[in-house]
Amino acid sequence: MSLRGVYVVTVTPFTRDGNVDLAGIEKNADWLIRQGVHGLIPLGSTGEFASLEDEDKKAVVDRVMKTAGGRVPVVVGATAETTDKAIRNAKYAEAAGAAGVLVLPPYYYTPDQEEIYDHYRRIAEAVKVPVMIYNNPGSSKVDIQADTVARLARVPGIECIKESTGDIRRITEIRLLTEDKLTVFCGWEDMAYESFLMGARGWVCVLGNILPKECVELYDLVAVKKDLPAAWTLYRKLLPLLRHLEYAGKPHKTLKYVLDKMGLAGGFSSSPKRALDTEDKAVIDKMLADLGKV
Repeated sequence: MSLRGVYVVTVTPFTRDGNVDLAGIEKNADWLIRQGVHGLIPLGSTGEFASLEDEDKKAVVDRVMKTAGGRVPVVVGATAETTDKAIRNAKYAEAAGAAGVLVLPPYYYTPDQEEIYDHYRRIAEAVKVPVMIYNNPGSSKVDIQADTVARLARVPGIECIKESTGDIRRITEIRLLTEDKLTVFCGWEDMAYESFLMGARGWVCVLGNILPKECVELYDLVAVKKDLPAAWTLYRKLLPLLRHLEYAGKPHKTLKYVLDKMGLAGGFSSSPKRALDTEDKAVIDKMLADLGKV
């Protein structure tokens, strides 16, 4: 299966007492699928994977896979600080029926490029599902350099990259060095339009949690229909929210606030995150009103 399109990296709602709200995860996942997204990615950064216990991660995977029921592909976040643990996570996802795994490099210990290569090579050799490299140096403090990505593109099973450097030139470099052997996914919210123009074939999408139809429409207009004027008109409308999610430093809280307003499962965030204050809510409400949303 070729992975492409809008893959929503989903939130993990928590109850007031800090438990994962599995019923809420099911509700959100079913709604997203019915809205027409191309795929789901639980346990990404937006899903607060680093704040979850191993058993909670397994429960999230099981519930999302059951809810999806083959209607859309599910790529599971399998990131861990050690290669061995990332392999265990990837194997669990594969056994559960995942269509692929999304993996950051180790993000506390700072590996060099050879260690990064070995990390991904070993994961790819351990599972039969595609591995999506996740390069997000802003969060992980580790940048997977383009020439390392080119080496990884020659490893069987490594098929995609979520490109989250925020540098549009990186997509060009990856495409050139890999000879288009990797499927590039945009991983930077306010670079979606530009990334599609530069050859990205997918979007690991945060905004899709709350505006899935609009995100799919943007992808279709640029990447499929090539209707750039219509795509630009839509993109301009979405940019305030895209930028807020990317730069305000409160994506989990923002999404959960809006999901609750929509009657879906936002819930609480993992500790020590606090709820949005009144001023933050007013800013978001204004952006939603400008889009004609409640």
